[in-house]
Amino acid sequence: MGNKMKRRAFLSVYDKVGLIDFAKNLTEKFDYEIVAGGDTYELLRSAEIDVINLSEFSNTAGFLMKDYEALNETILAGILANSSDTREMNELERFAVKSFDMVVVNICPFEKLVLENSNIDDVIKNIDVVGMTLLRAGAKNYRNVTVIIDKVDYYVALNANEFGRLKLAAKAFNFAANYDRAISSLLAEQTGEKPFKTLSFEKVRDLKYGENPHQKGAIYKTERMVDYEVLDGKELSFNDILNVTEAANIVSEFFDVNAVSIIRHTKPCGVALGRSIYDAYTKAFDCDPISSFYGTVGFSKTVDSEVAKHLNSMAVEVIVAPDYSKEAIEIFNDNPDIKLVKLNTPLKEYRQLAREDVIMSPFGALVQDSDSSELDKDMFKVVTREKPTKEQIEDAIFAWKVVKYAKTNSAVIARDFKTVAISQGQTNAIVAVEQALNYACDNSKEAVLASDATIHAEDCIYSAVQGRISLIIQPGGSVKDQKIIETCDKYGIAMITTGIRNYKQ
Repeated sequence: MGNKMKRRAFLSVYDKVGLIDFAKNLTEKFDYEIVAGGDTYELLRSAEIDVINLSEFSNTAGFLMKDYEALNETILAGILANSSDTREMNELERFAVKSFDMVVVNICPFEKLVLENSNIDDVIKNIDVVGMTLLRAGAKNYRNVTVIIDKVDYYVALNANEFGRLKLAAKAFNFAANYDRAISSLLAEQTGEKPFKTLSFEKVRDLKYGENPHQKGAIYKTERMVDYEVLDGKELSFNDILNVTEAANIVSEFFDVNAVSIIRHTKPCGVALGRSIYDAYTKAFDCDPISSFYGTVGFSKTVDSEVAKHLNSMAVEVIVAPDYSKEAIEIFNDNPDIKLVKLNTPLKEYRQLAREDVIMSPFGALVQDSDSSELDKDMFKVVTREKPTKEQIEDAIFAWKVVKYAKTNSAVIARDFKTVAISQGQTNAIVAVEQALNYACDNSKEAVLASDATIHAEDCIYSAVQGRISLIIQPGGSVKDQKIIETCDKYGIAMITTGIRNYKQ
């Protein structure tokens, strides 16, 4: 029985990076016989590597549907055969079927197919049925067959034991599941419905712990993930990642200007725009210096040496920015406690990454569109007799962009593109407004007040009057809108309604 005397590999790959060197290793060092078809065969042959043409091996020469010639019993039976089962091996020999020890298949990512083909029929035509079938067959028979879906596994796989083959099989089936999920999602979109939601994540690494030391934590790669690096080589913790996300979310709202956000426990405690990045930083820090300690600071522009000197003297845990000057990095090198996160994804593109929020609950998985709401001067309504100035409107838009990242119920008081006070996490809007005004003290004079929730109570207006607020921006839409507007008119306060509620539970 000579079926297993020669080790045999089937190769069919879309991504051909590293393939020639790998194939040479197979034939020259590990004495493999290689079977390949299509452009994989042509590439190996042009590199003068011994390779058997699939058509000859499977006796399908002249078969009109060349794309499907691997879907025959010669190939599939050879991949699925149990080499430790004498009866099966004798059966293969009787029908002149040769078994395989390795299946190397990688496939054009389905998302790439969608991007390259605007026509749904063209996408469906290019769905790889053959590759997926061979991949599943090899993964199913992992005790006898090494299956490789990713070029990074080429050399690990060459010496894989049964446990290693099991890991490779799991990776292959995970790819297959994601491929099928992408197809399912695309077809469901054609119906105008979203009846299915399949989530699949690949673990990046375990974290030291989760939100608290008694909770296990890990981070997984998602389909749409920001490209970033931690410059000092330290690893971000679970809470670091939560805070960095909020800091980057806020400054991404102001990607084209100098903007700084300071976050503590995922809550903004200071946000500002400035003539320079240092000016923006000092204004943001001034909003709440106490809460800024041990915070996470986000920047929309490069962190320079002037900013670095101030940050280095403060108790700051994480800094996230598009870049850092050489001088700034040298300054931070003296402080081993600060983690520097560099965003390689431009902030304008970063804003497009978050499309959905998913919350796992014992009552089910909640899925919603991310709050990417935008506001400009053409969208809102000035509903009072008192009309705001251009400067007040710009401050109002700034405050509105900040308040949507504060925990509900929240209120933000701002002036000159700087948060004067942020109140958040209150159980009602009245308390949120009152607390913001208490934080602001005399700094609320001629400032704007933004509320994430609709203002129902006149008490909010009375408090704003006492705080000498000049303009209120809020969603509106209450049955009490008219009464609220009349109260504003009575005291000469301008009001803008946006028609957009920005709860953040």
